[in-house]
Amino acid sequence: MKSRFEVAMDAARKASEFLLSHEAMARSVKEKAENDYVTEADKATEELIISTIREHFPQDSILGEESGEISGSPNRWIIDPIDGTVDFMNSFPCYTVSIAYQENGETEFGIVAVPRQGEYFWAEKGKGAYLNGERIRVRSGLALRKSIAIMVPPHRHPELLSSYFEKMYSLYSLFSDQRSLGSAAISLSYVASGRVAAYYETMLEEYDVAAGVLLVREAGGVVDIRMDGHHVKSIIAGSKESVEGIYGKIGHQTCLV
Repeated sequence: MKSRFEVAMDAARKASEFLLSHEAMARSVKEKAENDYVTEADKATEELIISTIREHFPQDSILGEESGEISGSPNRWIIDPIDGTVDFMNSFPCYTVSIAYQENGETEFGIVAVPRQGEYFWAEKGKGAYLNGERIRVRSGLALRKSIAIMVPPHRHPELLSSYFEKMYSLYSLFSDQRSLGSAAISLSYVASGRVAAYYETMLEEYDVAAGVLLVREAGGVVDIRMDGHHVKSIIAGSKESVEGIYGKIGHQTCLV
């Protein structure tokens, strides 16, 4: 029997290949909520991942963005078939496939695949974080003023924009520049690999970040995540220095929303 990590990597590769060969499915779009979309590819990719897992571990529980909670054993998979659906819809190359696996509430491994870039980020608890087989670590030693941060507005919650942009404005003096890539999973992967110094976002879901959080921690970084059930109220990730720098600008408690 394959290990769960092997099955997860197999599922991530199959999902990536499927998305690359079915990008025309991005034109079949439905709006789930305000500024929140789903394509036929989201559903088909999640079904592909789940069927790959079920072939080997039929009793495991699953939390999928499109399927919701599927109860089973305490062993639990967390799946986001396309994190960055709007990226996928617009042929913007930063969409990802995110798969995490938990036992007793602890994430044992996480995989983030970036199909358009042929990149596979993964981490196993206690074994470090990797990009296509090479060990990765969060950035250290470079002044924050020379670094990039990913700061993402709460685009599905316009009522929170004023408060968010007030905080974002105060952070402009801390980093050289800021980005928004459209995928929490790729944002966390870029923190883990040292491509960006920090990441800050609010109003997400567990499946958006489950794999990426482990990546950052196994790469030597810090993650401050505030949860309410499966809902992520806020997340800040980066090196110890960058997270402390953010707290210095906007405060430890006020970072929530």
